[in-house]
Amino acid sequence: MNILNALSVIVLLSVPSVDSEPRDFQYDGPGLALITPFNIGILAVPWDYGSALYLEGGKAARSIPWHWDESTRCSVPSSCGDSAAICINRNALDYIVLFTSDSLLDLYGPFTNAGMAAFDGFGNIWFTADGFLYRNGISTEIELESHTVAVDHSGSRIAFCDSSDRICLLNTSSGESSVLASDYRFYSPLFVSSGGTVVIVTSSLEGEIVKVSPDDGTCTSLAEGSMPFWWKEMGVLLYSVTSDDGHTITSGEIWKVSLEGENQQITFSSGVHEIHPIALDVAVFAIDAITGSLITVPDR
Repeated sequence: MNILNALSVIVLLSVPSVDSEPRDFQYDGPGLALITPFNIGILAVPWDYGSALYLEGGKAARSIPWHWDESTRCSVPSSCGDSAAICINRNALDYIVLFTSDSLLDLYGPFTNAGMAAFDGFGNIWFTADGFLYRNGISTEIELESHTVAVDHSGSRIAFCDSSDRICLLNTSSGESSVLASDYRFYSPLFVSSGGTVVIVTSSLEGEIVKVSPDDGTCTSLAEGSMPFWWKEMGVLLYSVTSDDGHTITSGEIWKVSLEGENQQITFSSGVHEIHPIALDVAVFAIDAITGSLITVPDR
């Protein structure tokens, strides 16, 4: 309870407020590493991964509702409607934090080793911790050694990558899992539903975005790129195509691709290196890899 109370302190960051329309997120605070849609705004993680911000159009950016001390680090956040979850590490222990933009909902842990949280279509939160799969903070008693999981809408199937970078599929009712695909070295799988068809979209260490059938494991390369985001309103994947010098990103543009493999470049800005695209309804945002700024993608 003491940890929960300590985490409940709201900290407002000194980021200037701007006069803007509700969807205009003109942000000029700390450089950003990650962004994800959250409620009517954007959940963002700065470069040092030592805090997380809620950005809402026309308002000052503020931290998610608990106190961050200098020992805290966080994972990639996940969101579902007006709820979000993040794995934080504080003083060498992991916690899964469930929250809204205004309040702390729950705190799970501590764990020795917890993974990124994922939501199913009913708002249940799934994550791995200390070698087991958890649902809403309660162990399913299913052993699962994977840091990142994806869950389908029903919560009946979990996709994950094993130690050999293969895509595996777990039945949450029976607890049985099997290797689904090993054509690439996969990471960060995602369930995507379009027109009644469910597929798994995943990045590969070979630099491709791959569609995997959850029924038979058939793999189809959709594009060369990374950081795929499912833009459900348009039925396409947004992704980034980058180049680097071995240390820093030297170029970055945003593309989109349908699940049938139809590709189209949507940014043409040599002075800005766009990465990590997301969409809110029909608006697209990205991060400038040079400055860490949040930018609106104008050309779609």
